[in-house]
Amino acid sequence: MTHPDLSIIVAVDRDGGIGRAGDLLYHISADLRRFKQLTMGHPVIMGRRTFESLPKGALPGRRNIVISRNAAYTAPGIEVAGSLDEALAMTAGTGEAFVIGGASIYAESMSVAARIYLTEVDAAAEADTYFPPIGPEWHHTDESATETDPRSGISYRFVTLSRE
Repeated sequence: MTHPDLSIIVAVDRDGGIGRAGDLLYHISADLRRFKQLTMGHPVIMGRRTFESLPKGALPGRRNIVISRNAAYTAPGIEVAGSLDEALAMTAGTGEAFVIGGASIYAESMSVAARIYLTEVDAAAEADTYFPPIGPEWHHTDESATETDPRSGISYRFVTLSRE
């Protein structure tokens, strides 16, 4: 069943790469600003390793839900869910919630999310973590012009996909 209030937000390179050694592949200022703008005030759902990769811990201004098989897992500013289903139940009725990683949580949420906020990065890096393939049930509903990050020189564009 699709959850109408569940969105995925991710930056993906040409090869589907999303991370390497527990970090983002690219630090594009406009992408990070867009991430903050879209997720602020909303629940964010992530796996434990994604949470542990956040440089300052829990993201301020958002309800941080960390999926972990370890029910005793704890950290300041987070709530723990044992599964994606439990995380979704925790956010029921709260409006839009965002899945922010990692790869296994993205893969599991692809079948139930209603939207994907995608940053398409026109580069390829040596990734060790990949976003799952985006199937034909997803359709472009919005996209930006291609921009170039002034710091890195990397080109990117923002795309919003919705499930048919």
